[in-house]
Order: sequence, then C-alpha cells, then structure tokens
Amino acid sequence: MKFARYSRKALAVLLSLLLLLAALGAGASAAPAACSCRELPRVFVPGIGAPLYRSFGLPEQETLGVVDLAGLRAAILPVALKLIQAVAQKSWDPAADALSALAYGMFRHLLVDEEGVSAQPVTARAVLNPDQDHRNGGMYVFEYDWRMDPMESAMALHAFIQDVKEATGHEKVALIPTSEGACIAMAYFAQYEYNDIAHYIPVAGAHNGLTMVGELFNRNVELSADITAEYMRSIARTMGEGAIRLLIPLADLLEQSGLVDLLVRALSVLLDNCADKVFDDALIPLFVQWPALWAFVPDEYYESAKTALLGDAKYDNFKVMIDAYHYAAGPGLADGLLLEASKTARVSIMACYGLPSQPFAPNLRGVDADGLIDTARESSGAVTAGLWSTFPADYTQQGADCHGHISPDRRVDASTCLFPDQTWFFKYTSHFDCIYENFLDFLIYSETPPTVFTSGDWPQFLTHNGDGTFRPTAPEEAPARGMTLLRSIWSLIIAALRVAWVQIFEPLQSKI
Repeated sequence: MKFARYSRKALAVLLSLLLLLAALGAGASAAPAACSCRELPRVFVPGIGAPLYRSFGLPEQETLGVVDLAGLRAAILPVALKLIQAVAQKSWDPAADALSALAYGMFRHLLVDEEGVSAQPVTARAVLNPDQDHRNGGMYVFEYDWRMDPMESAMALHAFIQDVKEATGHEKVALIPTSEGACIAMAYFAQYEYNDIAHYIPVAGAHNGLTMVGELFNRNVELSADITAEYMRSIARTMGEGAIRLLIPLADLLEQSGLVDLLVRALSVLLDNCADKVFDDALIPLFVQWPALWAFVPDEYYESAKTALLGDAKYDNFKVMIDAYHYAAGPGLADGLLLEASKTARVSIMACYGLPSQPFAPNLRGVDADGLIDTARESSGAVTAGLWSTFPADYTQQGADCHGHISPDRRVDASTCLFPDQTWFFKYTSHFDCIYENFLDFLIYSETPPTVFTSGDWPQFLTHNGDGTFRPTAPEEAPARGMTLLRSIWSLIIAALRVAWVQIFEPLQSKI
C-alpha cells in the first residue's frame, strides 16, 4: 500500500513536471523569433498635438485636436464684440472676462483639475498597431496624453517599447522623440535606464526646457514689435503655401509703416490691464494645471514659477507630482541623463535655428530658435550669435573640441554642445512642420556611430529648402527683415494677385 501510495505521488510529480515542461515549450514556441533584418525598430514619441480621444473605446468616441474649432467659431464673434466694447470704455475686467471666454471656447476640452487629472473623459491610445512593419523605416508611434505627468507617460512608454521588442524580435529600439517627447524620454531614462535603447535621436527636443515657458510661468508677458513682424515672416517662410505667404509682405508693410508698433502698443495696454485676471481665471485652470507643461520650465525659472502660480494650498499634491519629474529628469538633469545614455547607446541630437521664438515674453529678443524652443537648449549647449546676427570676424569657437564647429554662416558655435560631433543644426526649420526621414535613415543605417563628419551629404549645418529637403548651409546672409514702405506695398499687391490667381482664377479657367 505504501509503495502504491508513493508510486501515485511520484507519478503525480512526474506528470506535473511534464505539464510544466510542455507549458514552457509552448511558451517558447509562441515567442517571436529573433529578427535578423538589422533594421532597428523606430519608436516615435510625438509632442503636443498628437490625437486625444473623448470617451475612448465607447460608441460616442471622438477624436480631439488641440483647438476646439467649433468652440472657437461659437465664441469668437460675441467675444470680439464684448472685447471691443470693453476696451473702448477702458473696462478692463470685462475685457479680461472676454479673453477668458475665448480661451475656454478653444481649450475647455483640455481642462485639467488641481490634482493634475483630466476634468473630462479625455485620454490617449498607447497601443501597438499589430499591422506595423518595422522594416523600411516604419515607425511605431507612441500615443500618450501630452497634458499629463511625464513620469506616468514614461511608464506607458516602457510598456510600449516592450511590446515593440516582442512584436519585432529585436532586443533594442531606436527612440526618436520630438518636442515634449524628449521630456517623456528623460522620465523614461530616469526610471528604466538605457538597456532597451540602441540609438537615441531627439528631434527639436524640449528636454532642457523653453525660455518662453519659464517667462510666462513667472507671469512675465510682453509683446515685441520687431519679433512679432519677424515671427509672421518665419511662419510664411517655413510653413506657408497659398494665402499664408501674404504674411511676408504684410509684415514688411506693418513694420515699415509703423503700424506694427501701434498694434503692439495697443495690445500691450490690454495685456498690462488684463493679464493677471486672465492668468487666474483662464490660463492657470486651462494650461498651468497640465503637469506636462511644468517639464518645460527651465531650472532657473522653476521655483519662482511655483511661487507665482501655485501658491494656493490646493496645489500641494500637484507640486509633489511636478517636483518628482523636475528633480529626477527635468531640465537641470537632462544633460546628465544624456551622458549616461551615450555610454550604452548611440546619441544623435537634432536642433534647429534661424527663427524667432514666439513673441509673448521678455528676454526673447534676439534669441535664436525654431519658432518655439531656444536653439541653445535644444542642442544642449550651443552658443548662438543671436537672431539676425553673426559672430564678429575675430570670433573663435568657445569649446575645447579640436574640430571646427562654427557654422558657415557664423551664427552657431556647436563646440560647446554636450556632443559637439553628434549634434546637427537645421537652419530656417520650424519646430512645427518639417520632415526628416532621409536624415533619420542616414543616422540609423550608419555602420559606425554617426558623426557630423561621417557623410558629406549630412554635414553639421544644413539649411531647409522649404519643401522638406535640405542643403549644406552656406556663408550667406539672413533674409532681409524688411523693405521700404513703397516696395512693401507693391510686394503685398503682387503677392495678393498671385494668391488670387492660384486660388480663384485658375480653378475658374479650368471649368471654362
């Protein structure tokens, strides 16, 4: 009997082992085979503006943009009438209320509460496309809620990267963030380190913050006439087709006639009298309560910004949340995280220059940028001559790097960058609208770690042609900032006639 009982036990143990081995074998056979294609899967982390969804997964699901166009259309006319009336009467509180109403009409769907939680059922979709192919430059786009805490978004990114690895059979990926995506990458590195990353390529990354956000979050609001005019031109040069090209001669006309100064002075009076109330009533609830925007506040602005905007005790938990990012992965620590990444992964940085920052805050006059982020911050340390300026004839590069890193147009000194040999600069390239696929192919397919000397086709300094292609930057002057008044008027007329011909007369001619 004992023998029989022990035999049954032994048989049970043996069967259990066999079942376990079978399960392990089934699991092993189900796992994807290692891929030998030598093409790194590319994980792209976008910035603000990637799709968000209201009531995701439900029948009433709705895709949302940054601006609620229906809300804008409904609010703009009544708000404009109230604003004109209030300004005419110098009734500044009603004017501030009108501006706040316009902001809510455009951005109410993005409202976040004092705890950093979405006030509406709005979220993102961080799921892998099962039909995605990583070969031939295919991208896996990580969708996330760009309003939320970067540390939380980084957790979802980590899971997404594991899914990409499993789906492709690759042990590592190329991580390619742009704008805010670089902040998510810093939070990812701070929490998960670098073992899953073979190549890190930030494109116009916000990892070192934005001077503009630091100023605005300290309630420093100021309009500049010359930067406003140049910003109009930069939009037209880099993003414009059709009617938007009129912005160039219009900016020239406004500047040469002095009208831009009058308009900016009038708007400055409005801001001086309304800014604080608009901040408190609209901008703080609508934007300042986004945890992610605090990732853009540079180190030197951070503590004073919290004092200026988050003094109320209701923000105590919110401050704990944003501190967790700032003091683990924020702008003051980003370069250190990049240095650590470079020990095990290739690092290639892409920065842009030649455009002004947005003209809403002081200390931005003369700052070279990509239309939003300072070039010096994007590049982790470049010295720039300043917008519209060049280095003096006797200027020598400031960094100790023995290679030559001054741009041919003498506007950028890359020798002071964190990675002087691995940082590329794209002139007249907007933060909001550019295509880099060919350059990314060069970086990722390079047999050896790519540098600015690897290929004559991709030197350190490149200029945007306006159509998504680039050419090596030449020792050329910046575009003229303005014309004479008569030439500005004539240029505006000619540009308007061209737009009218393309958009009105050519279609009519084709129907005749």
